[in-house]
Amino acid sequence: MPLPQPTSTSPATRGMHRIQRVSGILHMLLSLLLPGLPLLMGLGWALVPDATVGASFGIFMGVGEGEELTLLDRGAGFIASLLPLSVILYGVWHLRALFGLYADGEILGTANAGRLRALAMTLILWLPAQFVGDAVISLALSIDNPPGERFIALNLSSNDFAITMIGAIALVISWVMVEAARAADDSASII
Repeated sequence: MPLPQPTSTSPATRGMHRIQRVSGILHMLLSLLLPGLPLLMGLGWALVPDATVGASFGIFMGVGEGEELTLLDRGAGFIASLLPLSVILYGVWHLRALFGLYADGEILGTANAGRLRALAMTLILWLPAQFVGDAVISLALSIDNPPGERFIALNLSSNDFAITMIGAIALVISWVMVEAARAADDSASII
């Protein structure tokens, strides 16, 4: 997406051009993340050594000494990882679109607020998705254990709650942006 060159040297024009240029770069990087994240997750499950699989995927469990993950274990772990990953991809999709709007010069509008609202919901949904995802991953990795040794590991951290709080704050900001965009549209239609 070609970016317009500033025709004026005013600070506002230079600032807008900078926003468009950086947003265009971020739009491109986020476009690469959409297919890249599932690919990296799949490679991780395929290539990470058995002893470090828990630490590598942020879960508090590992494979016992002398035990190996089967292809079925790794496949089940990857499939279980898709739940939290899908929430992340949803957020990346909307963040990419938001930076696309900025790159096109649309700084404030209802479309921007809608993308920010979707991003806020992503952050809010992150906590339950990660919680359930960790539980399913731990079950998938222990399903081969004999009865009585299978388990479900539940994991919550203060970071998860902080992300949820940031999502709630961003949700309120998106509501404010919608009202500001409506007020601007009403003012423009009066004139």
